[in-house]
Amino acid sequence: MGKHGSGNGKRDDAHDRRQAIIDGLLAEALRPAFSYRLPSQDALPADIRRAIDRLLAKAEAQRSRCLTYDDLEEALPPRDVSAEDLEAIFWILAEHGIEVEDGEPGL
Repeated sequence: MGKHGSGNGKRDDAHDRRQAIIDGLLAEALRPAFSYRLPSQDALPADIRRAIDRLLAKAEAQRSRCLTYDDLEEALPPRDVSAEDLEAIFWILAEHGIEVEDGEPGL
């Protein structure tokens, strides 16, 4: 599980950077988008495509339209993930009607 603060400073630093990116994406989502083009999953790095596949499979297995940030953290590759990669993940999940939220997964 993606426990934070469990003594691994590198993982905590990566989590903090990802959380800052996620916070920025959420703030950006509140601004109007005029001509945003949805990302192509084929154009993404292979490890990001695998992360998306894992998230979609988890949502399907849970029969849920809502995943948690812990689910997202567990699916992401161990490297630093770019803001563009995270944004693409959120857009592709949204295309499938799946949201990522704090807390317990919903139905």
